Amino acid sequence: MRRIFIFTLFSSVFAVVPVKNDDCTYEFDMEHNLIYVSCSKNVSLTIKEKDGAISLIQDPDDHLWFETDDNGKNQLPDRFSSKSTKKLKDAARLLKRMKSTIGTRMGTLENITATLASGDSDLRNDLTNIKQYPPTSTLMRESMVAALQNQYTYLQHAMLALNAEMKEMVEMMSSVATAAQKSVRSQLAMNDKVQEDVLLILASLAKANVTKIERKTDFCPQELVSIRSDNIEIPVGIAQGSFAVDPIPGGQIWVTYGYSDINEIFQYKSLELLKYDVEKGTHKLPFFCEGTGHVVYKNSLYCHKGMSNKIVKYNLLQKKWEKEVALDNAGVHNKYPYQSGKFSDIDFAVDEKGLWVIYATTYSNGNIVIVKLNDDTLEILETWVTNIPKTKVGNAFMICGVMYATDSYENIPTFIKYSFNTNNGGSKVLKDNQIIFPNTIDDKFAKNYMLDYNPIQKKLYAWNHGRVEVYSVSSKSYYPFQVGANRVKRRNSRKKGKEIDSRKSYTFL
Repeated sequence: MRRIFIFTLFSSVFAVVPVKNDDCTYEFDMEHNLIYVSCSKNVSLTIKEKDGAISLIQDPDDHLWFETDDNGKNQLPDRFSSKSTKKLKDAARLLKRMKSTIGTRMGTLENITATLASGDSDLRNDLTNIKQYPPTSTLMRESMVAALQNQYTYLQHAMLALNAEMKEMVEMMSSVATAAQKSVRSQLAMNDKVQEDVLLILASLAKANVTKIERKTDFCPQELVSIRSDNIEIPVGIAQGSFAVDPIPGGQIWVTYGYSDINEIFQYKSLELLKYDVEKGTHKLPFFCEGTGHVVYKNSLYCHKGMSNKIVKYNLLQKKWEKEVALDNAGVHNKYPYQSGKFSDIDFAVDEKGLWVIYATTYSNGNIVIVKLNDDTLEILETWVTNIPKTKVGNAFMICGVMYATDSYENIPTFIKYSFNTNNGGSKVLKDNQIIFPNTIDDKFAKNYMLDYNPIQKKLYAWNHGRVEVYSVSSKSYYPFQVGANRVKRRNSRKKGKEIDSRKSYTFL
């Protein structure tokens, strides 16, 4: 099947890659702003300019780096060389000119100060000479008048000059302020446009399954070892809600408030702006969500549609309601929630392996069901039924295909009580305090209504009774099938001639 991938670069070119087989690799170097495409001999590669002209055709068996210029430095798109760039350059020139002029004015002020000092010295000398004359003599009076007249002249000229220079300085400072204001505004405008381009690039990369090159890469499988507080908390004022950082390079912050009748999602540029409720944008949803288990993944919102057993996908870039799928027999509207209630029956999760949904059904007797989803179509790819009662769990999240569930949503601290490994079907009941979760920052009041993992940042984000809190996780590599009991069961099953169902739970003994 033929596929076409389009990549937008800061050098303002488009790369159109017709792929006739699966032997192509796409990589994106965030540090140097490079896209690397490596294809087999059966794949051709064409680079086209915006006007459609072909600028380069790659030999099928070659490797090619797309870059911004010969030095690997970022270049701004053409439209940035117009209004915003011109204002920025004008402001820079004005600031440079003002700097030179201010230097000249400072020299003049120093000369005026020297003149006043010289006048003061001359007056002192005159007064010393006057003391030599008799107090009632005519020479005494004439010398006194002359000294005062000289001092008056000094002061008059110096003050007039000083006044003129101060006026010039005020005017220059006003010009500097104007130039700085224009510079800041132009920079902000350019930054906004760059951010928009970055989002479009990342959306294209996400659709093309482009991988990000990193110097340090953690490969799955990984096993959670510890959770520690980052001592970061953002007061948000609303007891319940959901917080998400889209786990793609340059992903944005998204927030929903409340746990029922949710039809708005808010975008923020940073945690600091979230703290002061300075939003970048708001999306009005054409449906209502409920619960606090929503996530944003590859620029799309995934949420539980209110008063139903349906899950929904909404494209935030295109502002489009794309998909809606029913989860058969799923408990909803507080039938099988987490301990906190608040319609937390259906909980999405994202990890290194993609998009998941965690819930419970009547057929599972209220035990947790884990489903791997196709994030494009919401197709259910695989299902695991655990022996963990959902209502007995505080929160749950996924890391490298392993679900971890906390013992409590309000105890300080709490711990990871259960884990279920979808890679081999094994589950564990962990010892108390084996993996401690602080459940709050600085031992404050705890009611954690949301707990989600970000695979790019390796962070856990919690919504803790009106506060967004940040935690770091540590993990270690392991081989997924080096578990004695699980391997014994598989081996015994083979001896009996039974076939193993990978979707069933094989419990660690």
